[in-house]
Amino acid sequence: MRTASSLADGVRAADNLSVVCFGASAGSLDAYRTILSKLPANTGMAFIIVHHQPADGKSLLPEILPSVTRMPVVLVADGDLVEADHVYVVPAGKQVTMDGDRFRLDPLVKARGWPKNISVFLQTLAEDRKKRAIAVILSGFDSDGAAALQSIKDEGGIVIAQDFRTAKQPDMPESAVKTGCVDYILSPTDIADRLVQIAADR
Repeated sequence: MRTASSLADGVRAADNLSVVCFGASAGSLDAYRTILSKLPANTGMAFIIVHHQPADGKSLLPEILPSVTRMPVVLVADGDLVEADHVYVVPAGKQVTMDGDRFRLDPLVKARGWPKNISVFLQTLAEDRKKRAIAVILSGFDSDGAAALQSIKDEGGIVIAQDFRTAKQPDMPESAVKTGCVDYILSPTDIADRLVQIAADR
């Protein structure tokens, strides 16, 4: 039986959990693989991949990424508890948001043009995790993610963009940098090193 004290400890642990969002689109697989292969399995942070993909498709990342990381790689389900040292992948056709210490999924409603599912998630991440929100914008077309970066910064969070020279499709990281909200512009290897340092500092 959980006591009031243990429940309070659980709430504090959830409040202290840093959540890292990898927002990306085309050309990002190599970046995912490089970053995750260099992250230890015990950073104490949670990682979620919000990726542009066809709504009627199937993400292969839960099958590909376990070969490069010792962290569990989980396809997100509605209501899943956010746990440290896990990698979460959003299913095709779904919009993910943060709701306390859980992920929420809804059907992805796509208006004309490129989807904005990364920006939507980052906005809720900023509201929920405050200074423990970390946005990492990787290779991809268009500018998804950029619209929410000011919210991440306003709450004291951290924003990282992939170095354009290492991105197969630099549109998304370039758009992120143009907001003036990016703290670090780094290669995938250096992104991993920076995340390890952030985890150690916390």
